[in-house]
Amino acid sequence: MHVKVTEIVGESPDSWKDAVESAIAGASKSLPNISAVEIVNFTANVSHGKLTGYKADCKICYKD
Repeated sequence: MHVKVTEIVGESPDSWKDAVESAIAGASKSLPNISAVEIVNFTANVSHGKLTGYKADCKICYKD
């Protein structure tokens, strides 16, 4: 088996944790054996002075 890494952005209207979970859930639909996630960056959308969306740039590690 080889360990591979792919990058994906997760999004959520509620929190960065939910954004990371969204990234993992989306990746697990097409990537086998996910073993780890590295959070590269957190960002957020702002509208009228309030946070309106959360994004997490993630590196997903998996084995093929």
